[in-house]
Amino acid sequence: MAIKHYISFSLVFLATTTVLLQGHAHGKRDLCRKADYKPLCRSIVRGRSDPRAALESAIYQLIFESRRAMRLADRLGKSQYAKSCKENFDDAIYNLNTCLQNLRNGDKASLNINLSAALNDYVTCDDTFSESGRSNPLRKTDALLRHMASNCLYLSTLIH
Repeated sequence: MAIKHYISFSLVFLATTTVLLQGHAHGKRDLCRKADYKPLCRSIVRGRSDPRAALESAIYQLIFESRRAMRLADRLGKSQYAKSCKENFDDAIYNLNTCLQNLRNGDKASLNINLSAALNDYVTCDDTFSESGRSNPLRKTDALLRHMASNCLYLSTLIH
C-alpha cells in the first residue's frame, strides 16, 4: 500500500513539475509579451527565445518592408512628397543596416540611437503629407513600419 502512495505522489509531482516547467519555458519564449504591438512582434520573432536573434530577425524584416515601401513610394510619381518619403525610407534602411553592425559589435547605445533614427524616418514621411494637408497614400505602410521599429526598440531592451 505504501508503494501505491509513492507512485501516486511521484506521478502527481511529475505532472505538476511538467506543467510548471512548460509554463516557465513558454513565458521565456514569449519575448513579445510586453511589446506595444504584440501580434506583430510575435509574427516576426516566431518563437525565438534569444533576444539578440529575435532583434536581428526583426531588423532584417524591417529592412525588407522598408524596401517594399520605397517601391510603393516610387509608384506615386515624382511629387515632392513621394520623393521625401523615398529618401526617408532610404535613410531608414541605412540606419537599420548600421543597427545590424551595432548589434554584432555589442554597441547597445548606438543600436538604440539608430533604431530611433529609423523610427523617426518613418514618422517624417507621414509628417510630410500631413503638414501639406494631403492624404498620405502610404499611411498604412508607414504605420506598419513605425510599429515594427517600435517593437525593435522594445526587443533591444531585452539584450543584456
